[in-house]
Amino acid sequence: MSIDKIKQKLLQNSIKDSGWLEKAKWRQENEDWLDISFSIAVRVASTLASNKKADKYPKSQAELAEAMGCSAQYVNKLLKGQERLQIDTICKIGRILGIKLIEVPKMETKQKVYYPVDIATLLEKLNINTTPLQTSTQYATVKVEQAGEGNYALAA
Repeated sequence: MSIDKIKQKLLQNSIKDSGWLEKAKWRQENEDWLDISFSIAVRVASTLASNKKADKYPKSQAELAEAMGCSAQYVNKLLKGQERLQIDTICKIGRILGIKLIEVPKMETKQKVYYPVDIATLLEKLNINTTPLQTSTQYATVKVEQAGEGNYALAA
């Protein structure tokens, strides 16, 4: 083989662009949802494997696809962890497999509410025996805490 042919061969092989840089940039830009999607994929694959051992439906990708009403190719993409999943799809998969794929932690918030209360009425309701107050226009500030739910976080 001549030097010119070797140079030409090297030139042909070096021109090929694998696109790795674009793929790396895409992965970096979509890292948040890809991580969640991957976690869900691992959980689904693990559940399918457990179902297979226990001979429980669905135990394969094909059976999951049938239960979801979609193609086996879609389930395969889902299990690769690179499918952008919607909430309804995640819920559907969780319902079919009988598992929770997303958990929304409940966070308790407390709100202080101050009500003006007639002291005599308050002491009477609390069954505290005291000497009668001189006037009924004396007020106290009473702290009442109300618990509620708020701020939800996504956890796969």
